[in-house]
Amino acid sequence: MSPQAAARRVREAVRAQLAAGLAAGVFPGAVAAVARGPRLLVHEAVGHAQVVPRPLPMTTAAVFDLASLTKPVATTTVVLQLCAEGALDLDARVATYLARSPGGWAARATLRHLLAHTAGLAAWEMLYLPGPRRPGGRRAGACRSVAEAVARIAASRAPAPAGARIEYSDLGFVVLGRIAERAAGEPLDRCVRRRVLAPLGMAASRFAPPAAWRPRCAATEVGNAYERARAAALGLGRRFRWRTRVIRGQVHDGNAWYVGRGVAGHAGLFGTAADLARFGAAMLRGGAFAGARVLPASAVAEATRDQTPGLGPAARGLGWALAGWPFAGRRASPRAYGHTGFTGTSVLIDPARDLVVVLLTNRVHPRADSEAIVAFRPAFHDAVMEAVDG
Repeated sequence: MSPQAAARRVREAVRAQLAAGLAAGVFPGAVAAVARGPRLLVHEAVGHAQVVPRPLPMTTAAVFDLASLTKPVATTTVVLQLCAEGALDLDARVATYLARSPGGWAARATLRHLLAHTAGLAAWEMLYLPGPRRPGGRRAGACRSVAEAVARIAASRAPAPAGARIEYSDLGFVVLGRIAERAAGEPLDRCVRRRVLAPLGMAASRFAPPAAWRPRCAATEVGNAYERARAAALGLGRRFRWRTRVIRGQVHDGNAWYVGRGVAGHAGLFGTAADLARFGAAMLRGGAFAGARVLPASAVAEATRDQTPGLGPAARGLGWALAGWPFAGRRASPRAYGHTGFTGTSVLIDPARDLVVVLLTNRVHPRADSEAIVAFRPAFHDAVMEAVDG
């Protein structure tokens, strides 16, 4: 089969899957990019970037709130760079890098544990609201900065010992983001731009998009309805000043918005499908793309090997989910790795096929209560892999 025919086969598979997802109401709009090495085979858009208060068409240039793709693309990459430079040590205790040296979990868990989601921390809490009651009946105070959030997390009790289990944790990456910016000597957004986005030519990716970018941004939820409902269930947030309008060009995640002002280690990065394909191409080439190197090949190898043996059938690398996680589908090779984001985003990288598959949707617009994306992602990846294999 000629390269042109192969590309056409993949493009037809992507179009069919996107059309099916749109028709089934999985998302109001989506952009997909499929790259084989540095060559972009497919770049397709369907549906709408916004449906309320008025419909706006989706385009391939749409900028998405990448949500938790921030973890591997931004925070993990910078932390691994700093480790390669000797400014950080993967196996040093977390407490070593905090402004105050707490005991508890931070004195036992390492940066490696945080990156592999095995530090024992809870998955999530609304750091911008008062926390759960501590022994003695006191609540942790609401946080208004990342520094305050890290202090609160550091003082919390971890539900499990370090290294005992995989517990996907936003809180761990809030801490990692703060550690990275302290080690780099500059704010996290500036650090990521200088060290990752600019070298790779990811010009349509950044934290805290300016107002001029808003027309290009895909909308997410109407207000913070999802988190507001979670807060209400805990008896919190009745007097909090929630966002109530359509969120567009602002990070959807409440901790990143209210605490980080749009910049945090766990969420906040915005970008396009084409930019993520460039990042994936760099990962496939040992950390380099188009003459720029953002990671040593040894760091890419370490990030994408099993860091959690014996802790479950689906393994974690450093910042990345490895093959075996359901979102990857059944056809991904054992060497594949990737990540997802709450807003409906994902990237899957398969070195055995020299392949990057990016799927960006605004599945939380205008409501965040549908889980249909969970079944759609693996079906989408399987269809793409089948088309690539011919």
